[in-house]
Amino acid sequence: MKPLRLGVRAFGPYRSEQRIDFRALGDRRLFLINGPTGAGKSSVLDGMAYALFGEASGTDRDAAGVRSHHADADEPTEVAFEFAAGASLYRIVRRPRQP
Repeated sequence: MKPLRLGVRAFGPYRSEQRIDFRALGDRRLFLINGPTGAGKSSVLDGMAYALFGEASGTDRDAAGVRSHHADADEPTEVAFEFAAGASLYRIVRRPRQP
C-alpha cells in the first residue's frame, strides 16, 4: 500500500482541516514522520488507521475519542484517505458518530 493523500477535519488535535499529500514523496518507498512531542505525528497514523479500520492506531486512543475537543459542536469530524495498492486506487471517507 502506498499512501497518497490524507485529510482530517476536527480529528485528534486538529480543529481545522489538515491535508497531507504523500505524493510529494515521489517514488520513495520509505519515509520518516518526524517532529517534536505534541506535533501530531501519532495523529497522522491515527488518521490512516481510523480510515482503514475504524480504530485509532494506539491502545490509549479509541474510536470514540478521535473527535477533536477543539472543534465546534456543529463542525463535523471526518477522515479521508487515498492510497494505491498495486495498480488500484482507493479512497476511504469515514465519519465517527457526531455529538
